[in-house]
Amino acid sequence: MANFEIHFVKESRGADAIWRRLARFQETERVTERVMAERGIPKNQKLNVRKQMEQLAFSLNQAREYFRSAETSGPTARALMAYYGLIALANAEVLWSGDGMHSFDTRDVRFNAHGFDLVQDHQDLSNFGARPKTDEQGIRGLFGLWRQFATHIPNYAKQTIRYPEGGFSIVYNATSSVTTLREVPCPIEPITLLECLKHIPTMTPALEAYNEQTKLCRGQIEEDIALSEDGKSFKTRTRSYIMHHLTDAAFHDIGSKFKIAPRAVSEFKMNRIGSGLSVVWKANLPEQSLFTLPEVFANTKEELLFIGDGDHLNEFGYYYVALFIAGMITRYYPHIWIKEFRSNSKASTLIDELVDNALSRVPLLTTSALEQRAYLYD
Repeated sequence: MANFEIHFVKESRGADAIWRRLARFQETERVTERVMAERGIPKNQKLNVRKQMEQLAFSLNQAREYFRSAETSGPTARALMAYYGLIALANAEVLWSGDGMHSFDTRDVRFNAHGFDLVQDHQDLSNFGARPKTDEQGIRGLFGLWRQFATHIPNYAKQTIRYPEGGFSIVYNATSSVTTLREVPCPIEPITLLECLKHIPTMTPALEAYNEQTKLCRGQIEEDIALSEDGKSFKTRTRSYIMHHLTDAAFHDIGSKFKIAPRAVSEFKMNRIGSGLSVVWKANLPEQSLFTLPEVFANTKEELLFIGDGDHLNEFGYYYVALFIAGMITRYYPHIWIKEFRSNSKASTLIDELVDNALSRVPLLTTSALEQRAYLYD
């Protein structure tokens, strides 16, 4: 089972609260002591651990400065500043999750570049793409290094727990294990800017304005658990996966992620209801090894977003690729970008929306990775 916790945050104060939480990782001495204690690192390695935590603090401070620059910049620079802020946070995740071989001064030189080739389409900016750079060891660049440590969040559910003596409580908990991105094959073909935007939850309203459909599916997971007399194990357990406004393409894409072992088929009921899908599981045996599920992105405590074949990246990863593409367009193709933002084109409007969303969402996703918590808007 996942060791992620579920934690709520008020959306109106989300950005300030998240940067304050990230600031705790800049308390170098305290964080050094914590890392050594939690990971059982010998005392003779303290200087090396402190060095890495100093690099972590530097990365977080650098990210904040780039994000502040993006907040005040105009259309010529804000996407690039947001991208630089994001890669500083990607470095923070690597420094926190990795060991001494992943610090700035010791990591393999193959991780020193961005990790992408930009693929051009001068007819449509939304079709500019990024192709991961690879060699015989895998994906190169910081993107390849970050992906070694990045994870999805677990599925999370609203649980109604019924006690043997009567009464019940409602809690929100993880209901699956955590998948690391390195477990999921990463396609080597380019991913376009538009494809990235279709996998970013906050971009859905902007995409709909241009008649573009998201690749994500809104839904919820609800679980009803009746505890046995000992109050520790369950007597009955029923979990419902509810997906709504499911397009035919998403139905195939996301539905194919439900893979059920033959001996567990009788525990499941699936129903297509209008444009939605309901999957109900009534447990007879422990769930491990019985079935696999779609990955999810966090939204609110009442609603999450299911992912289909795009699960080789998490939400942070889609911001990563999208901001790389947008930042490189504004940096290296100014003659194209000038025309786009002056005409308020579809691509320029979507990139502007992307940056706005990244400024609030990306730091929260980094905090989730560092703290092993899925942050949900209350």
